[in-house]
Amino acid sequence: MNRRFTSLALAAAVVAVAATAQGQVVAPTGNFSGSLPAGSFGGTGNPTNPVVTSTVGDITIGLAAQQRYTSAPTPSYDGAGTWTARDGESTGAPTPPGNTGFAAWNFDYFVSPSAATSGNIFTLFVAGDAATGLNSHSYVLGSTTGIHYFDSSNLGYGWGGAFNPSALGTYSFALSETTAEGAPVQYVAMNVTTTPEPSSLALLGTGFVGLAGFVKRRVRR
Repeated sequence: MNRRFTSLALAAAVVAVAATAQGQVVAPTGNFSGSLPAGSFGGTGNPTNPVVTSTVGDITIGLAAQQRYTSAPTPSYDGAGTWTARDGESTGAPTPPGNTGFAAWNFDYFVSPSAATSGNIFTLFVAGDAATGLNSHSYVLGSTTGIHYFDSSNLGYGWGGAFNPSALGTYSFALSETTAEGAPVQYVAMNVTTTPEPSSLALLGTGFVGLAGFVKRRVRR
C-alpha cells in the first residue's frame, strides 16, 4: 500500500469518525483480533483480549467492551468489531444504589504511554444515547485535559450527556491519533449493540402468542 493511498484512507476514516457527531453509526475499523498487556484498561482484572487495535510506530491504540464488574452476562464479540451486550442497569458489585444509572457493560479505551511525549493528539469519540440517534461527543485525551489515556468506563458517568441503560440500539466508539497539525495517523472504531433481557423477550413472546390466539378465535367466528 503506497503512502498516498494510506493517507487518503486515514483521512476518509477520520471524516467517518467525525460524522458520528451527526448521529451516525460508524463502521468498525482496525485489527479485530488484537490484544493488549494485562492492566492496559486500568486494572489487571480487566480482560484485554479481544481488542480492536491499531499500531503505528511505537504507539498502539485500542477499544473493547466488557461486563461491568460482576454483572452478567459478559458481552459477546462477533470477531468483527461489534460486541452485543444486555440492556438494563448493572447488578454486579458495587451493588445499587451505587450503580444506579450505570449499564451492565463498560467501554474500554487505550493509548500507549509513549503518547504523552509524541506531540500528537488522541481523541476519543463516545456515543451518547442509542435511543436518540447516537449523539456522539469527542474528548481529547491527556494530562492537560484531565482525561486519562486509558480506562474502563461506563456511559452512566455522563459521557455524552443523558444516558438510559435500558435503551436498545447500537452505540459507536472511536479513537483517533492525529498530528498537532491535524493530519491523520491512525484510528480504530467499534460498536456495542444492546439487546433485551430474556424476561423482556419472554413477555414479548407471550404477547405475540396471545395475539395469535385472539386472531385464531376471530377467524373461527
